[in-house]
Amino acid sequence: MYGGYFGNLVTQVAESWFGVTVTVPAVFDPLNDPMSVMLLSLILGAIHLFAGMGVKIYMLAKRGHLLDGLMDIGLWYVLLIGLPMLALPVTAGIGKVLSIVGAVGLILTQGRHEKNIFMKLIKGVMSLYDITSYLSDVLSYARILALGLAGGVIANVMNIMGTMPGLNIIGVVVFVLIFAIGHTFNLAISGLGAYVHTSRLQYVEFFGKFYEAGGRPFKPFKANTKYTLISDKEDK
Repeated sequence: MYGGYFGNLVTQVAESWFGVTVTVPAVFDPLNDPMSVMLLSLILGAIHLFAGMGVKIYMLAKRGHLLDGLMDIGLWYVLLIGLPMLALPVTAGIGKVLSIVGAVGLILTQGRHEKNIFMKLIKGVMSLYDITSYLSDVLSYARILALGLAGGVIANVMNIMGTMPGLNIIGVVVFVLIFAIGHTFNLAISGLGAYVHTSRLQYVEFFGKFYEAGGRPFKPFKANTKYTLISDKEDK
């Protein structure tokens, strides 16, 4: 997707050793056009979060509370879809309508369990503050861009260092050593980062939209006797 094979290995070797400029086909160029990758990361994040919100609606519907799911989650769908549409002139009109409908719907429904009419309104208005939580969750997916840039830059640096001695016996030996050690290190930390950061996105951002803790309380092993003997005499 980035047109990189061990970073810019193909283009760097071709240009440094053979003086030939090689163009590798790529969908994105994260170093020269990082905003495109950023936008893709945020879109993927929004899809991931919307899927988690959909699971929550399903869970509520399965318990017979579909209307609660539509009010608590469905209205957030309307608002969160409408807000980004405001940024585009073509969809600004539709986005404005969706944003207003979603915001008004949340204000009118999120305090429905309160008995006091003023508390209903206050809690409904305060619910809009959760938009900051959704925004931070989506922005967390920008780490996809950061990890891609970090791995790519490290790989490019290794390739530049490896080709610096030139095309000769010593240069080839140095290149092989730097290539083997540098890219092995890069792949190792990239693999670790992929595990850690995807786990965070999965368990914090995604699971946070629907997960409910459960299970049985921990009961440590202990003696479970039928009778209890009580004595007022000290043991000797």
